[in-house]
Amino acid sequence: MKTNILYPLIILLFNPWLATADDHAQISLFFSPHGGCEATIINSIDAAELQIDVAAYAFSSKPIARALYAATKRGVQVRVLLDRRQPNAHYSMANDLTINGLEVRVDRKEPLMHMKTMILDSNTLILGSYNFSAAAENRNVEILAVINSKELAAEATANWLKHWNHSIPHNATANPNIGKTQLASETVCRTYIYPLKPSRKFFRSRLRRTIQWY
Repeated sequence: MKTNILYPLIILLFNPWLATADDHAQISLFFSPHGGCEATIINSIDAAELQIDVAAYAFSSKPIARALYAATKRGVQVRVLLDRRQPNAHYSMANDLTINGLEVRVDRKEPLMHMKTMILDSNTLILGSYNFSAAAENRNVEILAVINSKELAAEATANWLKHWNHSIPHNATANPNIGKTQLASETVCRTYIYPLKPSRKFFRSRLRRTIQWY
């Protein structure tokens, strides 16, 4: 019964996209916390064969970052568009993605790049209130829609490209928070260590930490 009530809300939320959807568009809904959103996103990434375009207001999910990295290793083109706050945000994957060779841009033109979207193989559109973060998966009340429609994917891509084209490439090495970077082996992602010792009083984003993807 709850799902039936939510469908009209989803239609209102995603207009005008859904208003122009073809009759054969398939829509699946997922909810959090612990409703399968992250697993659905990762499965969709794993199934992609050609291209994945991402727009993320917040991106701190290591499992999703790992899935995108794995996609690039099998030849999928991955482009990630982030909000201006992400490069310096605590636990953000912005630097990790860039260091590991993914194409990342930061939208510094708009006051807020608030989209949470993935477009996969020009056919599948993922969107909703769900940020790509552990909080969205484990704590927050969120909704995620997976839409299979070439028409809607094309509309979303046109809007995504408008922001991608005016955004600035992210340069992780220019970030003062980054320490040494090394590649452990051909099968292991790079790691970096924040140069400062832990402190509860001094900028949480600069706390010493090691990010090990695998």
